[in-house]
Amino acid sequence: MTSSSPRTRKEYARRVNAALDWLDRNLDGEITVARLAEAAHFSPFHFHRIFSAFVGEPPAEYVRRRRLEKAAARLAGEPLETVTDVALACGFSTSALFSRLFRARFGMSPTAWREGGFKKSKNRQAARKNRKDKSPGLGYNLSAGMKSGERRSVMTKMPAVRIEDVPPFRVAYVKHLKGYEDSAGIEQAFQTLFSWAGPRGLISPDMRVLGMSLDNPEITPKDKCRYYAGVAVTRGAEPDGEVGIMDMRPGKYAVARFTGGPGVFKRAYDVMFGAWLPQSGWQPDDAPAFESYIGEPGGGSKAFSFDLYIPVKSL
Repeated sequence: MTSSSPRTRKEYARRVNAALDWLDRNLDGEITVARLAEAAHFSPFHFHRIFSAFVGEPPAEYVRRRRLEKAAARLAGEPLETVTDVALACGFSTSALFSRLFRARFGMSPTAWREGGFKKSKNRQAARKNRKDKSPGLGYNLSAGMKSGERRSVMTKMPAVRIEDVPPFRVAYVKHLKGYEDSAGIEQAFQTLFSWAGPRGLISPDMRVLGMSLDNPEITPKDKCRYYAGVAVTRGAEPDGEVGIMDMRPGKYAVARFTGGPGVFKRAYDVMFGAWLPQSGWQPDDAPAFESYIGEPGGGSKAFSFDLYIPVKSL
């Protein structure tokens, strides 16, 4: 391997990140390999192979999966929208095409999914099985490692929740695209981020460390769930290799603090989305939730403490 190889891979990672970020912003629009290649500043001729090597899926399959998963979540969470409205909002040209692809992906029609079929989906059943069988690590869909009675007592205990007006701020992040159960991969993402932040003087006792669990493991295949390891940065920060830069949504967030072992992540999201939101007078807004850690994630142990920020709007 030549001495330029690490620099080359770093530049490739930066460009593929740019394509993925553009895709996230334009998931409901027209997406072509040529447009993705343009966002990454690559020639379209070989971009299909480059994207597949870095992401693990060809561009068309990745886009189709992301759109279907977004639609599945929207069908379950927006009962007043028609199936056609959901299809068009998620980038499908017709409701007929959407229905055919949705049935192929989830084994049922969009209407059946909305009427409760999502509770019986294969992904949901697999997620439940893996919560029992897999060892825990950093992330959202994690085994609690407790008896059922202990889980029930945690779930029914409502934390103090406040509504906070969050100003705009920027985050440097490293993507982890292989699921929440891959604790070693997520820890490596944080190490990569901290190695970048250290020489830039960003590591300090008051450094704001964030985590973003972007996918629902009961819809997205567990090994495809996206997790972003992040730190808050100043406006002048620039993308560099695997480190991307994003602007967080300003506005109102519901915030609650959670502390515990690896299973606390799953419980935190369940409590906020399943128990607090339905009786709160608020509804989730269309933006990522994020975990703001108290100290370094894990801190060299299996204990975690974080404030969970859920973007909300009036019901």
